[in-house]
Amino acid sequence: MALLVKPYIGCNLKCRYCYENSYRKKIEKPKLDYNLKAVFKKMEEYKNLDISLHGGEILCLPHKDLEALLSKSYEIHKKSSIQTNATLIDDKKIALFKKYNTHVGISWDGPGELSKFRPGSQKVGKIIDKLVKKGVSVSLIMVISKANAGTKKLRKKLKSFLLDLEKKGIRGGRLNPCLCAPGYELSVEKLKEAYLDLADFCLKNNLKWSPFYDLVNGLKNKGRVCTFMGCDIFSTESATVVLGDGSVVNCMRVNQEYVPLRHPVQYQTRNEILHETPQKYGGCKDCKYWRACYGGCPSAAIDNDWRNRTYICELWKCLFEFYENIFNHLDIPLPALNNNARDESRSCYEGEGHGDEHGDEHGDHDDNAGKASHGDHHDDGRGDGGHGDIPHGDEHGDHDDNAGKDGHGDEHGDEHGDEHGDC
Repeated sequence: MALLVKPYIGCNLKCRYCYENSYRKKIEKPKLDYNLKAVFKKMEEYKNLDISLHGGEILCLPHKDLEALLSKSYEIHKKSSIQTNATLIDDKKIALFKKYNTHVGISWDGPGELSKFRPGSQKVGKIIDKLVKKGVSVSLIMVISKANAGTKKLRKKLKSFLLDLEKKGIRGGRLNPCLCAPGYELSVEKLKEAYLDLADFCLKNNLKWSPFYDLVNGLKNKGRVCTFMGCDIFSTESATVVLGDGSVVNCMRVNQEYVPLRHPVQYQTRNEILHETPQKYGGCKDCKYWRACYGGCPSAAIDNDWRNRTYICELWKCLFEFYENIFNHLDIPLPALNNNARDESRSCYEGEGHGDEHGDEHGDHDDNAGKASHGDHHDDGRGDGGHGDIPHGDEHGDHDDNAGKDGHGDEHGDEHGDEHGDC
């Protein structure tokens, strides 16, 4: 679980699928008007959570303020973490990363044409090389879209890039599907084709990228990224977010019209609805993979209704089946997949620990780098299963939820997308 510190939601890039664009449209121009004292107070209050500096683009902050935030993180945990598009990294910032033991989660979709939906990010490859050379811990979040996985030729380039990263010591991160972004995302059938190809490739080359190992952990009933752990959108367990004024809100991927203040109590309302609702009506009743998935992330729910399962359900089902067949072939037993008993008191992070201590905001920040590394007050009483339809969007995905190294960077998303707009 993570505390995502977002003092500024502006950005120096204009990534075309970024889920935070919906927030920025409500602001004439994001301003650097945060209150660091209020932010520091919340960082202390939530010091039991892993801390990741987020955005927007966190490196848009003045150098002294960036150092103050990194220093505070280091004071609390003897380490720090950021999620960034990396385009603003220079020698002075690298010196800060070394000084404050910073894990750098980078949101980038690959070299050349693979990142054509992320204009202005052409130099990121060289920056990654420099960070690695300087001994800075690095992980990546990549958004799988038409730009880098729409054809076999593009996927070949993407896979070659993954192997290049492995040679640099970067063996994992997040491959988040581009969602809720018409014109940029792949169809569900194309997603299935792309992800089955990538799953097979990562298996053969022993590459540790999410969502693949999270899917396996789902089948094994172990900790995994929050995408497959159920979600209360009014009190998002995987991601607690502190904004620039010190207000505490929820994962910003799942509340696109406004940012409701965080409800102090978490409920299992969505899980209960999905468990009892037939699949033909948007639920998960009698789904073989219910306990491995819990309906997916509500940010991409069918008809933008958090009460429904994700609209890429068929993608996750085909991948669960892919790995289940491998377990069956090797005669390795799995927990009963068809056990559909209601989870009356299920914790979002039951089992053997949450695989990504940053809670995947979904891909927006790196939630698991080696371990398991987002208004108005919503006042609905919560206990009555009220609905409050909330439209969603996607970025990306947040947060690299897995990095293969020191665990940082999502979701989060991921998630984590990368929350980037104008500085």
